[in-house]
Amino acid sequence: MKREDIDWSVLRGALVGFVLSVVVGGALAGGGHAVMKSMQLEFTRNNALFQGISGKYLAVDEEEKQIKKYFPRFLDLYHGGIIGREERLNWIETLRDAGERLRIPSLNYEIRSQGAFAPSFPLNLGRYQLYSSEMSLSLQALHEGDLLRLLQLLDTRAAGLYSIHACRMNKSSQVIDVTSGDKGNILVQCEMNWFTVKLADGTEIKVET
Repeated sequence: MKREDIDWSVLRGALVGFVLSVVVGGALAGGGHAVMKSMQLEFTRNNALFQGISGKYLAVDEEEKQIKKYFPRFLDLYHGGIIGREERLNWIETLRDAGERLRIPSLNYEIRSQGAFAPSFPLNLGRYQLYSSEMSLSLQALHEGDLLRLLQLLDTRAAGLYSIHACRMNKSSQVIDVTSGDKGNILVQCEMNWFTVKLADGTEIKVET
């Protein structure tokens, strides 16, 4: 076939269609790449948002688990007089009742002002502070067992937590008479601390129950 025999009108239409298809295809390919990049950026942003929300939810969920686990124990310490206000009146009344119950001839005490307690070992309480009320206890006992029974009653009846850091016992007389309930045979003198947990600035912890 010779060149002059070719129907250029037919080929011209096909050639134009081919060129248009190439141009449109290239545009679609370029546009597809841009769309894909935009979608990837949107996915990255939404995924970061989802991860942030999930992290907050997990943190709240973990906090709720911690509250359910430890709050009952916290309430026990609060109602037991260890966390919260100073239970000075309770300590005095418990000592008086114990003295009468045990028929201790003489029982005296002195409670000094409450202050921040500094233990001899490292103690990190975070936002909280351990406070101590120092008490001097003096009693005339019939025998050594009276002190042990007194402390047992404090353990079971008194609010709060205490610690004894010094005790001295001296005979009141040369003759020990355990039959007399009006006169003690042993003079007992003890130094003790009553502990209370408050906020670090001294604010009393209050719980609505």
